[in-house]
Amino acid sequence: MKLGRLSSLFLFGLSLSLLTVTAQAQEVYRARLSPMPTTPQSVTDITGEGEVILTLNGNTLSIEGSFSGMSSATTMGHIHNGPPAQPGPVVHRLEVTAASEGDISAELELTDEQVTSLRNNELYVQIHSENNAPGELRGWIFLRGHFES
Repeated sequence: MKLGRLSSLFLFGLSLSLLTVTAQAQEVYRARLSPMPTTPQSVTDITGEGEVILTLNGNTLSIEGSFSGMSSATTMGHIHNGPPAQPGPVVHRLEVTAASEGDISAELELTDEQVTSLRNNELYVQIHSENNAPGELRGWIFLRGHFES
């Protein structure tokens, strides 16, 4: 009798574990990087393009992407918090290739508030360059499915 009850409890616990894993399915996001003037003077000086794929698993955000055609070598890359078309503060630093073309990568632990911002399209990727220290490429982060329609 006790063995049957223990088996039932084990199966119930296993079922809950599987539901938890299913509920934390990965979410895939994408950011298209394009020239984004930060001052009127930089409108003619910025060039380039890129794409970043971001995968959220729980609160861990994995980032992989590339860029090319920038006016000068990159100096840094960041994730910023700001709704579309509005600049915002830096929330995470990204690893970028120090060249006019290259790769972007990072694995970040987001706070619950940052996960909410991500899901509300309030985070963006920005790549800074030697010629455009305030930022040359920018792309808001949206669910990947947003681009597939």
